[in-house]
Amino acid sequence: MAATKRLPDGNANSSTVSSEKYAVDIRKFIVFIFAITIVSFSLGSIYGPVRNIGDASASSSNRAKIDDIPAIDRKEGWTDLLLTPVGSSGGSGAREQTDAEVVEGISHRRARTDNIADFGLLIDKTEGLEYNPAGQHLLVDMRNVSYSFLDDAEALAAAIVELIRVTHHTLLSHHCHKLIPAGVSCVGVLLESHISFHTWPEEGVITFDLFTCGGTPLLAALPLIEKYFGIPREEGRSRGIGATHEDPTKVVTQWVHQLRGFRTNDQRASHVMDDKSDLALAVLTNPDVSKDQIISTETSQQRVDIWDIQDSDEEGQSIFDMMDGPFPIGDPRYRNSPQYVTPSRMFFLNGKIKSGNQTERVLHEALVHPAMFAHEAPKRVAILGRGEAGALREVLKHKTVDSVVMFENDKSLLNIIKEHIPTLCDCRNQEGTADVCFDDTRTEINFSNALEFFSENFDIKGGKKGDVEKFDVIVLNDLELQENSVKLLDSMIGSLTQDGIIVINVGSTKQLTDTRKFGDIFSLLEMRLDTVFVYEENRAWTGFSFVVGCLSKSCRKRWYAKNDAIDYEISSRTVSSTDGSSLFVNFDGGTQHGYKFPPKAWEDLYCRREPEPAECQYRSLNLGKEIISWESGFEMQTDKNGHTGIFATRNIEDGSYIVPEEASASLFLPADTLANLVDSTSSVPGTNKVEIKNFVEYANKYGRESLTEGLGNQVIDVGPIIRVKVGKDDNANIARISTLLPPLPSFSPVFERNRRMFDTLVVATSVIRKGEEVFLHEN
Repeated sequence: MAATKRLPDGNANSSTVSSEKYAVDIRKFIVFIFAITIVSFSLGSIYGPVRNIGDASASSSNRAKIDDIPAIDRKEGWTDLLLTPVGSSGGSGAREQTDAEVVEGISHRRARTDNIADFGLLIDKTEGLEYNPAGQHLLVDMRNVSYSFLDDAEALAAAIVELIRVTHHTLLSHHCHKLIPAGVSCVGVLLESHISFHTWPEEGVITFDLFTCGGTPLLAALPLIEKYFGIPREEGRSRGIGATHEDPTKVVTQWVHQLRGFRTNDQRASHVMDDKSDLALAVLTNPDVSKDQIISTETSQQRVDIWDIQDSDEEGQSIFDMMDGPFPIGDPRYRNSPQYVTPSRMFFLNGKIKSGNQTERVLHEALVHPAMFAHEAPKRVAILGRGEAGALREVLKHKTVDSVVMFENDKSLLNIIKEHIPTLCDCRNQEGTADVCFDDTRTEINFSNALEFFSENFDIKGGKKGDVEKFDVIVLNDLELQENSVKLLDSMIGSLTQDGIIVINVGSTKQLTDTRKFGDIFSLLEMRLDTVFVYEENRAWTGFSFVVGCLSKSCRKRWYAKNDAIDYEISSRTVSSTDGSSLFVNFDGGTQHGYKFPPKAWEDLYCRREPEPAECQYRSLNLGKEIISWESGFEMQTDKNGHTGIFATRNIEDGSYIVPEEASASLFLPADTLANLVDSTSSVPGTNKVEIKNFVEYANKYGRESLTEGLGNQVIDVGPIIRVKVGKDDNANIARISTLLPPLPSFSPVFERNRRMFDTLVVATSVIRKGEEVFLHEN
């Protein structure tokens, strides 16, 4: 061999056959071995068998398919998960997978994401659910749990393994550590994320933390957590930290569910469990209430969620509980008496609050009655929305109503309401009305598409197109201005009678810090209606805003009616109750009086329009302008011809406020009251007709119609302002603010909040010199 060299034998005298030894170049040997390895690896890669992970041809006994998740069987109340072994259709040959098989069946690759953050490698299956940088977080606290169970690391470890198995998650590893003197801490690493919990045996408490980034609904694990970990506390054991009035052997559970991570705005808006949804705020993310799921289901049209919730630390009862209870309202015996506590039943559609039984009557009274009483005698009413049984109940309280058409395109929703929220459609206490509001002879349930119905039968220009009669009042709850909303709104306005009224629930109340501008609905209504009001009701849920639109300004007179006039209307125009109680829990003349004045936030939003409406500059006193009282700036003088006038005793700057105290003392007299005074001078015997006649003459001489057009009020001036002469444009130097403003717009929260100030306040329109006579601009 060329690489070897024969060496002489060291034992020259040996008589035996000697062995041969060779020298090897180690560098060449290593190169030779490395070359053989490279060649062998290359040949094996090219010609050897290949087995793709997740290949459909691979044996089902050697790999797992994560997509083989058992179906979820939804039932009323909590969702039950029915376990079907993975990789089978339920046959006798089904078996559990090993961890290796589970991991082997998953393809690890980066999933494409449009979210604003990407947490490295995202686990994404070749088929089925994606694992994105967003997940679900379930926190569960339980008390009154067994001491022995909470102190047994092996039992808890077995429970966590079983829980993960039946909830169809993948447990990669877990560890439970026994604490001294008592307690256990456990943590499990899931393919989807993690689970952990800690126990306090003496206090009977266990707290859970379960997070997953998969798509399996995590809330469905809650009843299973209660099943496997809610072992009741043993009798005779100390009560732990349970409340004094509760059964120490009854496990109490508190929990919150939250969506975590990063989602696009569209993903958040479409998810009913998003943190900003009403369902999340009231139930899922609220740690201070106990909650029971009544039903969560998907109809053909929408998602329906109904929950019973109750404040966990509530000691007393609601006013409704006390009204139904055996003791007087406010009786201390109600305290710590859970048998008299009724939870609040919350009704959600697509994650948005529809009603809660503690305040739904307040909500529906606010929605219906202001518009109904603003109309002289509504006979035909339409109700649009989703599940508007409460609005129907309130409309049927009016004696004048002959027909109510309720539009509802989801028949199954009405059945859900009748079964789970019967109070919404309960008319038993209303005389002359069917027990179930849906069954009343005046009620017509129209299951057709509302847009098609109104578009086919009515038009804003031509009005009635078919044989369908017009409506006096339309009640629209939760209008969402989407693709066809303009067409729907035009058709509905075209369906109104001459003095018709429409009321719309426009969502949550406005705040002073709100930076949003008005939605399109206000522009649409302003262009189409003569009068538009906005009002709020903050005693229902977190508050709602409503807008009322009238085809005629005549509704202003009834909208601004006195408290006692509204109370009289309620008494005379609504049916009586069968048990003698009031049919109204919140609405009366005083409530309507509060609706007359829009909150300041609406005024602020209105004045952010571009260009700014003219009345906005007068909505508050200009502190930079001087206030000129009678004593400090004016005197009355009579010339030689006997004509009396008001003269300035000092120089007065342009824009100064003229005798505001005297002006604010003006009388506001309803037209009906003035007419009654005139009538009393001839029809009522024994009255002092002279005084009444003199007052009527004074009112006619110094009175004028209020700026609030259609109201019919007379503003009667008093004090020295009545001596001011009316001037012409060339010599008038003071004016009421109402004179300086454009005609009353159909919608202006500024006018509604400041109408009396605009009717009376007077300002200088030019510089007034000392000794100059004061002349008032003609209205």
